[in-house]
Amino acid sequence: MKLKKLDFIDTKRFKRGVDMDVKMQLLTVAIKQGKKQDPLLIEKAIDDAGYDAVEWYSLDKEKLLPHPFKPAPEKK
Repeated sequence: MKLKKLDFIDTKRFKRGVDMDVKMQLLTVAIKQGKKQDPLLIEKAIDDAGYDAVEWYSLDKEKLLPHPFKPAPEKK
């Protein structure tokens, strides 16, 4: 599943709903106003793209809050 195909992603912002800072390894995902994001679907889409999702952030009254994803299983 690609991020842009999730119904809560605002594909009119950034580059089809996603802005990636390669140097910082930071992905910013635009969420449609009034829609609720699903962090598990976002994590799956990121993992499916070959990246390891570490944590996601939310804003609460101008305070950035980290939310860790579960660690990826060890590859054998």
